[in-house]
Amino acid sequence: MIEFENVSVTLGEFRLNELSIRIEKGDYYFIIGPSGAGKTIILEAIAGLHHPDSGRVLIDGEDVSGIPPEKRKIALVYQDYSLFPHMSVFNNVAFGLKLQKLPKADIVKRVDAVLGRFGIAHLRDRAPYTMSGGEQQRVALARALVTEPDILLLDEPLSAMDQVNRDRFVADLRAIHKENNLTIVHVTHSREEALSLATRVAVIIDGSLEQEGERDEVFRKPPNRKVGRFVGIENVFEGTVTGSEGSVVTVEGCSIRTGDAMPEGCRVCVFIRAADVSVRRAGMVADAEYNCFPATITELIPRESYYLLEISCGIRLHALATEQEIKEKGLALGQVVSVSFCPAAVHVTREEEHIPSLSPSF
Repeated sequence: MIEFENVSVTLGEFRLNELSIRIEKGDYYFIIGPSGAGKTIILEAIAGLHHPDSGRVLIDGEDVSGIPPEKRKIALVYQDYSLFPHMSVFNNVAFGLKLQKLPKADIVKRVDAVLGRFGIAHLRDRAPYTMSGGEQQRVALARALVTEPDILLLDEPLSAMDQVNRDRFVADLRAIHKENNLTIVHVTHSREEALSLATRVAVIIDGSLEQEGERDEVFRKPPNRKVGRFVGIENVFEGTVTGSEGSVVTVEGCSIRTGDAMPEGCRVCVFIRAADVSVRRAGMVADAEYNCFPATITELIPRESYYLLEISCGIRLHALATEQEIKEKGLALGQVVSVSFCPAAVHVTREEEHIPSLSPSF
């Protein structure tokens, strides 16, 4: 288990602000946030490369401030791989074992086993500069795991890979976590990586913890619009709670029933994921009891494996549809349709300050 107790770290003009997080043993824990948020500093503080100005870092309940990096049984893999250019793949992977002064036969056995595990045994005698980015990343991961660490730290491990290698590497990471019950802390700005692998997630913005929790909670129930935008919620609106029940919000004259109750008259921020918005041909009966609106398709934006639909129904709403759905439903630009979404899919947070006009950033 890894705990940060009000940890602050200052590096130049940047400051990590009184961070408190808890990473359980066996977690696949993601730290996400924009570039420059302080994510790598957190990894390096766990590894012992930075010492807190204040607060404590604990591993299994022990304050590790006096334990040097090489004694922490932690492996850190950077996004640039950090392989030794003058060494072969074998010697790169064997480096940590040699520092541990293991017998040569044991080193050979363990290195060959991990090279086979990652499908890179054929690269055994190659130099790093002769390999692709995906191959180098596999070597870097093999070097990290051959020492059998208790904790694996990954700093943007997929950022330099093409989609094919990224998919293979995600599968490798999922298998490693499952097979070894290894505690993994993974830093990224990619929402897709976190959705694919995370058990729990922390959102860091400008050196501060904005949200921490189970993966689905973080991606569906942000505490504010700043986090909502970062985690990719496509529909974010300002509104006012109306009605004594407190579960109806008026957004630009459109009444939306929510799954959250707020005091009447309260100014709120409304979040609806595009994946939760259903689009049907006009006149078709919706499954949802509430939140059914006539609408017009104003944009059809192609993505890698789906379309992002922009729909006008008094408010500008976004929905997702596969190419097959587009064809089967005959959806087209300018078409009149029906849109619906369940109240449970609508998350609301209180907004004390004025909310400026919000434009989706995809």
